[in-house]
Amino acid sequence: MNIAVILASGTGNRMGKKVPKQFLTVYDKPIIIYTLEGFQNNERIDKIICVCLSGWEKVLKAYCEQFNIDKLID
Repeated sequence: MNIAVILASGTGNRMGKKVPKQFLTVYDKPIIIYTLEGFQNNERIDKIICVCLSGWEKVLKAYCEQFNIDKLID
């Protein structure tokens, strides 16, 4: 079994936004979803673990449901 581990716990303070940069939207999709989709669509990856900024776990889970990312492990 191959598990991808994504570190997405940055705060993005230098961006000057209230939203961490991994959750900013680019072309109608959060940046983190672009990364997750790469692993989701890779047949060699069985599961995904995403280390998320504390307090943003529910947002990440909602985005995964919205964009059909089903390899994510809670």
